Amino acid sequence: MKRGLIETSSLWLNQVSVRTSGPVGDTHRHFRSTFILTPAVIIFLSSNFVNAGNLLFNTVFSRWMGPALYGDLALVLTLKLAILGLFGALQMSVSREVAQVEGAELKDLKLILARINKMVFIALWISLPIVLATAIYTEAGAAMGLSNTNLLILVILSIPFAGPLSMCRGVAFGELRSNVIVTSANAEMLVRLLGAVIAWKMGFGVEGVVFAICLSIAVGWVAIYKVMPSMSRKKPHIQKVALGVAIGAVPFAALQFAQVLSLDGDIFLAKARLDSEEAGLLAALSLFQRIQFFACFALAGTLLPGVVSAARQGKAIMGAAAPVVFLFLLVSSFVLVMVFMKSDLLVRLLVGPEFGGAAKGLLLAATSAVAFTASYLLATLLSALKDQRGIWAALIISIVQLGLMAVSVIGSELGFMALLEIKMWCQVGLTALLLSLSAHVLSKKAKENM
Repeated sequence: MKRGLIETSSLWLNQVSVRTSGPVGDTHRHFRSTFILTPAVIIFLSSNFVNAGNLLFNTVFSRWMGPALYGDLALVLTLKLAILGLFGALQMSVSREVAQVEGAELKDLKLILARINKMVFIALWISLPIVLATAIYTEAGAAMGLSNTNLLILVILSIPFAGPLSMCRGVAFGELRSNVIVTSANAEMLVRLLGAVIAWKMGFGVEGVVFAICLSIAVGWVAIYKVMPSMSRKKPHIQKVALGVAIGAVPFAALQFAQVLSLDGDIFLAKARLDSEEAGLLAALSLFQRIQFFACFALAGTLLPGVVSAARQGKAIMGAAAPVVFLFLLVSSFVLVMVFMKSDLLVRLLVGPEFGGAAKGLLLAATSAVAFTASYLLATLLSALKDQRGIWAALIISIVQLGLMAVSVIGSELGFMALLEIKMWCQVGLTALLLSLSAHVLSKKAKENM
């Protein structure tokens, strides 16, 4: 029975490889070329090494800080992810533009993108004093629930590096240059982890930890900026490309915003409406959700250019998506099984025994994260096929979810478990909707290509 299952799996992998790249030899070579040696798998493995580093970061500081102070750190991390997420829309748009061309046309496009990148960098530095002044004058940090408003200022100071970082990663992902992608991501993670530990041990407190987080963004950019070519003296006409990138970034910005609302919106509500202990428990559960989502987040970065390139070359769409589907199912199954069997142990190991109350909500949080990750990948697949309905559905559901959460905590005694239940049902419903829509679109595409 076991042997038959292995043979069936090998046959399926062989068929996927044939559809993707034609006759290339035996099943073993098919497996290697389709699932092991591809940029998607290399980037996936690297992103999970980075994810392990981020997990260690959260494990260490949740124990050192305790629930209340860690709640502040979790909010800062959410703000940082929101900023990178919005700029990530720029990355996805650039990635799609790069994947659509090749040869001399690609070379010209990269020269234009290099000039746009410089303009973005300068514009962000010019606008920085205005953003800082606004945040200080309006006391935005206190309004968000931060007990230390200096933390928001530190996060804002990292913004000028986040834009160019996303532009450069967009080019790298569009060309599937796994070497520079891996270098940048790992440099960012190591500076964040080691810098934060050193800052905390030297007595700089939570401000030192947040400074290391922000510094890591700049380091990530330094490690990848050379993907942009040197600008020639001849100024290329950038208006058309800049407009195309900007318009193309809008749907991805909506998807990134949906991600923040769906996975982390409850943290803002908890900080405002629940006591500090429950807010800390929810922050711990948010860590688990980030682990699941970011374990597969890089897959979206390879799925988009892979599907765009396959569609341009007339190749099978599912052949390009197969490695992503396989890796997502592998990670998600493992996470859900571990959570179902060992939720108490996972909470104790990762965030400490003082967060033990979070264990009862871990399965709800993990299910929500798996569902949203699936929806995110499906929305990305649809967008690669020039269908943005998946993205707008994800945004609408995230807003509905946050509204239902707000109603549940305002003027009631309901705690963090009610927020988790609302999140789970909203995200499972979204996944079911996008699965149906994706099946319809792919079926239609297949009939058109017959």
